[in-house]
Amino acid sequence: MAAIEVRSLTKWYGGSRGVEDVTFAIEAGEIFGYLGPNGAGKTTTIRCIMGLLRPSGGEVRVLGHRVTPGGGTQHARIGYLPGEFRIWGSPKARRSLSVLAALGGDRGTAARRKALAERLDLNLGRPVGDLSKGNRQKVAVIFAFQHEPDVLILDEPTAGLDPLMRQVVLDMICEAAHAGAAVLLSSHDLSEVSAICGRAAILREGRLVEMAPISQIVQQGEHRLKVWFRDATLLPDVPSAQLPGIRIVEREPGILHVAYQGTADPILKWVGQFPVDRITTPQTSLQEAFIQYYQQEPGSAGRAGDGLKGMCL
Repeated sequence: MAAIEVRSLTKWYGGSRGVEDVTFAIEAGEIFGYLGPNGAGKTTTIRCIMGLLRPSGGEVRVLGHRVTPGGGTQHARIGYLPGEFRIWGSPKARRSLSVLAALGGDRGTAARRKALAERLDLNLGRPVGDLSKGNRQKVAVIFAFQHEPDVLILDEPTAGLDPLMRQVVLDMICEAAHAGAAVLLSSHDLSEVSAICGRAAILREGRLVEMAPISQIVQQGEHRLKVWFRDATLLPDVPSAQLPGIRIVEREPGILHVAYQGTADPILKWVGQFPVDRITTPQTSLQEAFIQYYQQEPGSAGRAGDGLKGMCL
């Protein structure tokens, strides 16, 4: 049984589409990336999973229980970090987090809360309203993690954090997954997603355009070759009619930067006609692959369902 199951989820706001026919599942111990630009439907999906919105169609199950909007389904076992975390400003951070833990059924979180604060270098004795943006984000992280949940729903968990604290939070996510938690991670930082997620779904205009292991998403995009010719004056033109899907990205004296899709065989055979000094293959990033999905016409991307567990080592 998957820890999170989203089946044909659809949500309309009057005549505007939030999400339509979204289906995915997240297993225990998996870190699942949920990607898309602002307005794609990520937050709508998350709010439906949390029972904060009533879907127009489909259903959501968390830890085997169907989510009932407003019903507080399994919230004692869920760690939720919203994209815009708001909390009382006057009380000290320690007090606010304690109250929130009690609302969810406190399971002895005081020691855990203290340990997380030390790890995040956060003074819990200060009023939340006096904290900087980065420190308020640390409060949000502790709120999500303090009760050692079985499911983590994280919307931009490292927003506003410096690089050192960002890595601490990513380590915490990996540790939670290793302990068996299912993690849904929505982030604009694609390097983070590449580092810790095994699979990802890409959302475009409320619909899933891809769901696959991170490695497969990257491989399905364009690939790059950088070719050095022995003759620095040689800059041949790629015959686009004979080699479709291949384009020149940049020219330098004696060097071509070439992008291609599919197998490398056609471009390598063409390059082999010339005196070549060396060839390198710069690694394609998730960010490049993501941008390519958004340059395609709607509906032109395929889907893949089989995935991998989180990639943390």
